[in-house]
Amino acid sequence: MSFRVTQEDILSIPADAAALGLEMTMRIAAGPSCQRIADAGGEALRAAVRRVRFIPLGSAAEAELSALPFRHLLLTGEPRWLNGKCNELLVLRHCYESVFSLAESLGCKSLVMPFLSALYFHFPKEGAVHIALTQAEKAGLDVTFVADTPELLALSGQPYRRPEIVSYVGYYGDHALFELDNGLFARVDLRPELTEVSVIPYFEACYRTGNNPLQPLLPDAEVARLRRIYEESD
Repeated sequence: MSFRVTQEDILSIPADAAALGLEMTMRIAAGPSCQRIADAGGEALRAAVRRVRFIPLGSAAEAELSALPFRHLLLTGEPRWLNGKCNELLVLRHCYESVFSLAESLGCKSLVMPFLSALYFHFPKEGAVHIALTQAEKAGLDVTFVADTPELLALSGQPYRRPEIVSYVGYYGDHALFELDNGLFARVDLRPELTEVSVIPYFEACYRTGNNPLQPLLPDAEVARLRRIYEESD
């Protein structure tokens, strides 16, 4: 529906639900907004988080509320940035998809949350903010992001620089593969009726052997068409 970015105290923002990130150990993430919620919820909140027991990366769950000004509190397992080739960007996107989907299923109309993985997980901040805003545009919620630093607030208002294609690598099955200038790879569906693009690590199993020797090479015009699909995708 809509989104906005602010530096207000997360507890002062009216919303049906709040969301915060968890580390792999199920501890509440160290960002200022997450810790503000943790301090307000106290031991009762930490106990509620422990009762959730485990949240897979990219998934979301609801915790029991305790002394917080929201009807629902949602948790998600944030990914860490390893080397950029372990699907970190896709996992972060799934975090937002899971949080927004869960909020909508609970009947929420509004949600407040910090930018996930943008401070203490070594993510490229520009990419983390871009994913958050892109996914919020698709959600059926009014989303308020709390920027925990002036840098994140500034990034939210800047145009996003899409990683550029460095070279065409090859294809396997129904997908072509392009190397990007950020060390990742874009996979583009070959089927004309589909315009699906995903970012992947090069060592994904289906690309370990390079091009399928039983398939003919793609014509230059087809490679150019697939390149345009990537450039026009979000």
